[in-house]
Amino acid sequence: MTDTVADPPRPEPARWKTRATALVIDLLPGSAVMVTMGMAALCFPSGGLWRWLATIVGALAFLATEVNRVILPALKGWSLGRAFTGIEVVRGGEGSAPAVGVGRLLLREIAHLLDTVPVLLGWLWPLRDRRRRTFADVLARTEVRPAGERQPPANIRSVTVAVFVAAAALSLVAAGTAYSVVYQNDHKSDLAQAEIARQGPKIVADMLSYDPETLQNDFDRAQSLATEKYRQQLVPQQDAIRDANPVPNFYRVTDAAVLNSAPHRATMLLFLQGQRGEPGKERLISASVRVAFVQSSGTWRVDDLSVVSKPMPAEGDK
Repeated sequence: MTDTVADPPRPEPARWKTRATALVIDLLPGSAVMVTMGMAALCFPSGGLWRWLATIVGALAFLATEVNRVILPALKGWSLGRAFTGIEVVRGGEGSAPAVGVGRLLLREIAHLLDTVPVLLGWLWPLRDRRRRTFADVLARTEVRPAGERQPPANIRSVTVAVFVAAAALSLVAAGTAYSVVYQNDHKSDLAQAEIARQGPKIVADMLSYDPETLQNDFDRAQSLATEKYRQQLVPQQDAIRDANPVPNFYRVTDAAVLNSAPHRATMLLFLQGQRGEPGKERLISASVRVAFVQSSGTWRVDDLSVVSKPMPAEGDK
């Protein structure tokens, strides 16, 4: 009588749900960082330090993801997600299959493109395949099985949580930095534009208007509306007016436009009309000026004023 030797049972492949969980754990942290950094890089000024920094961090996240998927399984036997779910990638075959090296894992990773291109069909193929293989598994001749007697690291759960927390923190930092550097700056520029559009015309009209009877007070007021830089030009002009038998000079802004604005800085083009001369001898005048403003301690002041068209009699006074 001869005894029949039974073939060793073929290990069951890993369940599709377990594989999906491992894939999400492997890809989600790095993908979140890459997407966030990519969006932040597009928001930052081209060629700037922040764009380069976001690009480098995104590239490092991609590299870390691939190291986790390709290098670590060859060295340690696990990726983060596979260790968490207790599965491993092995060569296809009967019985106990040998571990997979870096080359085959890299081929398998690239072959996952075939799983993705046809509307993710390859990722769903394990639901139909007897060995629960994706297209990449078929091409690389690999299978995914429960680890069996091999035990994942004891601290795998805490490591997984730490990786997700770090990825979330990096994503939040990137989003916050993008807001601070770009959107908050734009918001402050919009506020500056609104403020100077409202205050700028009055500042310029007050600076350029004066009456001989209150000349010193008017000049002091004009100097208070100028920065230290522009006072160096304004004071000599006031001295020349004082020495030249001044007459009443009053301006009002009839039209104005904000040419550009930034936080605490703005430039305006203003068209002024007014009158000059003693009572009964007034003549209408007009002028166009380009004015640079600077905000300091919450107060807007004139930092530079250039005449676009010099004061001349208005049409009705010619």
